[in-house]
Amino acid sequence: MKRAFVGLFCVAIAVGASGITRAAEAPAPPAAAPAAAPAVNPYAGLPKVVAKAVKELEAACRAEGGTPSWNPKTVFEVVNVSPDGRPDYLIDTHAMECEGGITPWIGSDGFRHVLFISTGPGRLTRAFDRGARGFDIIAPKGGARPQVIVFSHSAYCTRPNPERFMRCTQIFEWRRGKLRKVSEEWFEG
Repeated sequence: MKRAFVGLFCVAIAVGASGITRAAEAPAPPAAAPAAAPAVNPYAGLPKVVAKAVKELEAACRAEGGTPSWNPKTVFEVVNVSPDGRPDYLIDTHAMECEGGITPWIGSDGFRHVLFISTGPGRLTRAFDRGARGFDIIAPKGGARPQVIVFSHSAYCTRPNPERFMRCTQIFEWRRGKLRKVSEEWFEG
């Protein structure tokens, strides 16, 4: 057996000298491609309804021929509107750019704001979803309810327009499971 192996080895070297590549001279096999990093889910950790709303905005951008240029985890803010101590979420589309396309979430009524309010463990409801010229949440001192201040286009104002003003300030509070308007004032400008 030993002689057969040595004989084969000598034949292989002789064949190699005739132009056939020897095993030692053979090109190395192609290196294995580096293992692809596992796909990172940009929505991981977000509540499902918040992730769904961000995906809807991304789809709207693509429908206008654009490319969403934001990180889904940075386009919202954790806020406190409901009294249950759980996080509420606000998507303010000011932070969202639709590169190469028309930005579908801005109009004469301002930027779109989407507010999700906690209604219990693991449950959020879409309490506000429309354009606004300005949007703020304040927590009055003394334990009063947080207030959502919205600077609205006249199309959203419900009280009679005194002098053809184009905007009103609306104040909302979370009461009995709903975001309810508690005040509305017109302003010029």
